[in-house]
Parts: sequence; C-alpha cells; structure tokens
Amino acid sequence: MNYFDVISVGELLIDLISQEPGKSLTDTKNFRKFAGGAPANVAVGMAKLGLNVAFAGKVGRDPFGKYLRNYLNENSVNTDLLQDDPFHKTRLAFVSIDRDGDRSFEFWEKSPADSALSLHDFSIDELNRANIVHFGSLPLCTPDSREVFLQLINSLELPNTLLSFDPNYRESLWNSKEDAYSVLKTVASNVQILKMSLEEALLLSGENSLSKAVPKLFFNKTKILAITLEKNGCFLKNQHAAVEVPAYKVEVKDSTGCGDAFLAGLLTGIIQSDKIPEDLNEEELHDIGQFANGAGAITVTRYGATDALPTKSELVEFIKSVKHF
Repeated sequence: MNYFDVISVGELLIDLISQEPGKSLTDTKNFRKFAGGAPANVAVGMAKLGLNVAFAGKVGRDPFGKYLRNYLNENSVNTDLLQDDPFHKTRLAFVSIDRDGDRSFEFWEKSPADSALSLHDFSIDELNRANIVHFGSLPLCTPDSREVFLQLINSLELPNTLLSFDPNYRESLWNSKEDAYSVLKTVASNVQILKMSLEEALLLSGENSLSKAVPKLFFNKTKILAITLEKNGCFLKNQHAAVEVPAYKVEVKDSTGCGDAFLAGLLTGIIQSDKIPEDLNEEELHDIGQFANGAGAITVTRYGATDALPTKSELVEFIKSVKHF
C-alpha cells in the first residue's frame, strides 16, 4: 500500500508579491510575503482538497526556509523529505501584478537551495510508495540539479507510481528557448501525467494551434495530457477520449498560483476517481476538468498562491453555484 497519495518534488520559495496592482517592480514600494514555488503550491492545494501529501526538496537554513517548512506543516503537508541546506539560500521571487491580474517575475539568488540537489537528498523507496510523484521545473534550469531530476524520473517509473510534470516555463531562468525546449520536452516525454499552459504547449510542440500541438505532446508514456486555456477553460485527453471543459466566470484579482490550483484539482480528481487514467471515459474526464477549473477559478479571485487555494468544501460549493463562460 502506498503511504502518500502524492509526493511533490522541486522548488519551494518565497513569493514577495506587489500590493500595488498596475505598478512595475521598479515603482512598487509595498510587498507581501507568501509561500510559493509551483510544486509546493500544488502540494498545499492537494492537502486542502483532502489528499495525503508530502513535499520533497531543499530550502536554505535561513529564516525564509524555516518559514516555508512551518507553512507546509501548518497546511498538512508532510515535510519529512524536505532538506535544509546550510550553504545555499532559499529562493526569492518578486512578483508584480498588472491591472488584469497577470504577473511578472524577478527571481533572486543565483544558486538557490532548491537547485542545489543531489540524489542523496531523496528517498527512492519513499517516493516509490506514492501513488503519484509530481515534479516541478525550476531545478531543471541548472545542469547539476537537472541531472538529479532525470535520474530520479528514470528510477521512479513503476507501474503503481505515476509521474506528473508541469513545465511552468519562466524564460528569464533559462539560457535560451532552445535549451528550455530540449530539457522540458525530454522530461515531458517520460511522465504519465503532463499539464501545461497553451503557451507552453505551442513552445514544446513547435506548432501554432492547439489542434496541431496535441498529437506532438501525447507521447508514448502519456496517460493524461492537460492543457489550460485561460478564459476558455482546459483541454484533457487520455488514450481513448478528449474533452474541452469551459471556464468559470469570475473576477480576476491575482493569477498567481492559478495553474497550480488547477493541477492540484486535476491530480486530486485522478486519485479520487479510483480508475487508472487511461480507463477514464469522456464524462469522467469532463468531471475532473470541471473540478480542476473550479480550483483555478477560486484562486484567481484571491491574492497569493497557497493562501488563495480552496478547500474541498469550498470547491464543491463553488461548482454548484457559479456559471461557466
């Protein structure tokens, strides 16, 4: 029996989010501290939705790292697999928000703790006992931690453990688009659950439309492909069915963590379906997409990433009461 529903692996960082929407980072004077990092956001989102979740990664042995560990614990995410690094600082991300709720990032720390990884930082046996191991992407930006992630992925591909990945592309962290394309596509082709934005789907496929991109992104090992379409909802596909699920109509305040909330809903829906992903029919895929869309929609109506993530009761009530576009 697997001990954790999901173990989320990768970056855990501090988001310093502007409290002055519409201003650039140059002009912003007021920031608020939030826990962040895509795989950490996903972990908290799943814990809030009722899953048994752990986080594996590394933070600095500094006040920010201590804050993040405490935050995960307070949100019911197990941190036994989270390492403290005495030599590297916790990553910081300064975030500005425009008047439409869209974000711009400026990352601090040239060599943050979350990218100073080695295989010794992970328990392969523990990871193999999870139903799903979800990987973030920021450690892939540096060669050493990239190699660690690729070795982990090759070690964990077992029939009873599904691998999940979100490219979460941040152009400023990569040497070039070509470098990002090569690395992200390599990882994407070796996991069973692949979630990305439409922008990332077009980047990794080299195509200019969803219909052309999908065949190039449904790899031999893919069991579920999920592509978020912003105000148009999402697209989900397995080996037997494909659905587009419309979005919910909400007022956008802050899109930070929206994709992570969607992914938390997606993975929760997959686990709670009690079916292997390739056996889900069109109706079941649609229900999972609706659940994931709802998690994202609630999150954009609130500020912050993990603070904005909904509980299961909030999400169920929201789906019952709110209209789609």
